[in-house]
Amino acid sequence: MSGWPTIGLVILALGSVTSCNPAQRAKEAQTEIAGGNAAACTQERSTIEKAVQTYTFLNPDSPISEAAMVTDGFIVAESVLMDVASDGTVVPAPGTACA
Repeated sequence: MSGWPTIGLVILALGSVTSCNPAQRAKEAQTEIAGGNAAACTQERSTIEKAVQTYTFLNPDSPISEAAMVTDGFIVAESVLMDVASDGTVVPAPGTACA
């Protein structure tokens, strides 16, 4: 019976060493961040594309820009992650995680 606690302690120690491996945790964190960035980019693109569609539908003769969409209340602020080209195409902003 005296051997059981030692075996349990060894198993516990191995499990905690594996779960606290800094290199493995860093890889997992990097994957989580990349997944979060991709989700943020997808969501932001979708939001801006919908705003562009609505803006151009209601203002067919007006030039499209993020500033105009903010002024007219279609979006709250210009996007940090996405840009809107003069033809209404939504593209990733340079230097962001979306680019």
